[in-house]
Amino acid sequence: MRLAPRLVLAFSLVAIASTIGLGVYIRRDRHQAETDRFDSEVKRACDNVARELGRQAERDDRLIHGACESGELVDRVLMSVKRDDLGSTRLGFAEIVPKERVAFDLDELMLVMDDGDVLGADPSRLRGSAKSDVMQFFTDDKVGYALRTASVPAIVSKCTKKGPRAIGLVAARHTGPQLVRLGKTLDVHVNPVAVAADEARAQCTFLDTRGRALPLTVTKSKAELSKNLERVDEAILLSTLVSIGASILIGIILARSLGSPLAELSRQTRKVATDEASPIDIRGSGEVGELVLTFNKMIEDLAVTRRRLAAASRVAAWREVARRVAHEIKNPLAPIRAAVETLRRLRARQDPAFDEYFDEATRTVLDEVHRISNIVTEFTRFARLPQPKPAPMDVEEVVRHVVSMHKPNAGALSLRAEMRTTPPEVNADRDQIVQILTNLVQNAIDAARNTKDAEVTVVTAHEARAGQTFVTITVVDNGPGIAPEMEARLFEPYATSKAHGTGLGLAIAQRIAMEHGGELVYAGKNGTRGAVFRLTLTTDGPAPLSDIAPSSG
Repeated sequence: MRLAPRLVLAFSLVAIASTIGLGVYIRRDRHQAETDRFDSEVKRACDNVARELGRQAERDDRLIHGACESGELVDRVLMSVKRDDLGSTRLGFAEIVPKERVAFDLDELMLVMDDGDVLGADPSRLRGSAKSDVMQFFTDDKVGYALRTASVPAIVSKCTKKGPRAIGLVAARHTGPQLVRLGKTLDVHVNPVAVAADEARAQCTFLDTRGRALPLTVTKSKAELSKNLERVDEAILLSTLVSIGASILIGIILARSLGSPLAELSRQTRKVATDEASPIDIRGSGEVGELVLTFNKMIEDLAVTRRRLAAASRVAAWREVARRVAHEIKNPLAPIRAAVETLRRLRARQDPAFDEYFDEATRTVLDEVHRISNIVTEFTRFARLPQPKPAPMDVEEVVRHVVSMHKPNAGALSLRAEMRTTPPEVNADRDQIVQILTNLVQNAIDAARNTKDAEVTVVTAHEARAGQTFVTITVVDNGPGIAPEMEARLFEPYATSKAHGTGLGLAIAQRIAMEHGGELVYAGKNGTRGAVFRLTLTTDGPAPLSDIAPSSG
């Protein structure tokens, strides 16, 4: 079979299979989501019924207590008891109770006394209530509404008011009519006699203030769910048919427009990866012809570009190496110059401290000259910055050495080292770590030098994370800080805000930190001004030399 029919067949089969599979997955997902939504809706309806029962019970309870506390009926009864004329006014109270029940929109209401006497009740059958049952309302000191499951299920609220005698109101709201009303409002059936097969069911519980429960069952017809699922099926079937038709049509079009030109172009394209590509000569029209011409032009341009890129890369690499070496040699010159100038001043005024400072200054000069010598030696041998040569290093000693080395250059600025914890030994290249700290401290001094109460602090600490111990060295200054436009470019080569800077110091320092398996970051401002740079090193030190990429350009 030729390429065109095979392409049509393969593209069509893949399109049909993927579209049908996607359609089946979407259908199942949408069916499940719609069913879950419907079940959740029924469950919410059940919870709403229980919640509404509670709200109504609370309203009734507040209403009855208000009638006891400030209602006219209870107060009149108490006044009648106090005047000892209850016998003559009793009938009048009995006539008021039905009106109060209607006004309160309750199903039952009784006006009772603490001896079990019912002064008035509506419905009238409640007048025959047993005295023991009535007296129980006064002996029960629990507050809140209560469920009544005997006779007619209802939610009962009561209140009492004391005077010469205790008078009480007992109210009840039947749950049956209330559940019917709530069911109509929410379009569900509450506590149905039987559940049909085409109905969804949810169960919940209404609790009174005493912990007694009224189980509720809510059902809803699945007719709405069935209609929604049918609409989902229709939409998925239509989109599946349209996708399959479009996929087959696209396959036919692609097969007709491609073929032998595509195969030849593909064969020649594979040669580009092996640098063996050459201009191709195939016939084609339209986009295929333009593609062939573009490909041939690309092959010619690629050969020229490769030659230019190779030459430019070599020049750039050596230029970068030269700049980095020059920059790294320049860093030690500042402490050397400061030490020599201090010696000359002490000598000129025959200061007694000359002999004391002479040993420290010459040691500083020798150390920095030794470091310059190492850099130059490595450059002349390998034409690149030296690889880390890790050895056990006392972090505290290195920090104090760098701070001491820069104090003569600090002038009136306060330069100090702060050891928050005693750091463990670190496996690192001492000279390279000194190189990083020298760069950071010198930058901090330059930034804060003209600031009032200028201060630079080198803080050392360590912590354990993920089974490893990390040592952090933080350089903090209170200078003007880093300009917002420079923050994102701090560690880019040649990015600098100094008139005398090369822009390589922080880039080189960050590279050294990375080669040691650590990191160097700008940690933001020191409060509202200044700058904070943090060097983090692992106690394990850098990877073996064979695992570190060369640091040449």
